[in-house]
Amino acid sequence: MAEAFEQVYQRYGGPIHGYLARLTGDAGAAEELCQETFVRYLRHRAALAGRNGTLGAWLYTVATNLARDRRRRASPERLATEPADAPAPDAVEAKDTDARVRREVESLPDDLKEVFLLRAHHDLTYAAAAEALGIGERTAKERFRRAREILAHRLAHLFQEGS
Repeated sequence: MAEAFEQVYQRYGGPIHGYLARLTGDAGAAEELCQETFVRYLRHRAALAGRNGTLGAWLYTVATNLARDRRRRASPERLATEPADAPAPDAVEAKDTDARVRREVESLPDDLKEVFLLRAHHDLTYAAAAEALGIGERTAKERFRRAREILAHRLAHLFQEGS
């Protein structure tokens, strides 16, 4: 029997919303996409009853695909007015390591950011992250490794001795 909606939402609602907020960088968009993810769960709940522990991966798949669709639908005008790189932080913001790390994660290419967030922030295994993203496990490992390399390079100055 499928879990009651309330149980599923209580277990996955926060993590899915957090993932979408980090993925999109927009709390309002994350809320909308999270709601749509759970609307789709309600529509497909009967078919998901036999998934034995992979419901979380299915929800992350839906959430990821909704976020990807939203990016594809973004208006060309909006994209043209957004800066290609994140703006340089002001002196006060530069001292906030957490904010800098968040900005760097947000600036990762989407395919790397998706895997990184699922592994580092939501503790999915490589297999579960791969399933959620519709890629192979080896690809998930490589993308995560590449994301870590990029972040280590970009943030090295924050973690050097004497900093």
